[in-house]
Amino acid sequence: MTLCNLADVLLTAFGGAQNVRRLRYCASRIRVSLNEDRGLNRDGIAGLEGIKALLEVPDGENGVEYQLVVGPGNARSLYQALSEAAGRDY
Repeated sequence: MTLCNLADVLLTAFGGAQNVRRLRYCASRIRVSLNEDRGLNRDGIAGLEGIKALLEVPDGENGVEYQLVVGPGNARSLYQALSEAAGRDY
């Protein structure tokens, strides 16, 4: 699966680009905050090639931050593909 395809699948699993409130990355993870958590399709993410784990981390007043573990060196390129697929820079 290409990064562009993976980004499209992930955005759909997030409930669409309009449901993504915040998207950030670090060395090995994509950090996602959603407008509506019920829009998340966990089954649509589980087992995707390139996604090692989906973690749910409490994020204070913002509710839950979802962290996609993608491994060292992969987060930046996936973040860029997600931003491009969504048509916006987070």
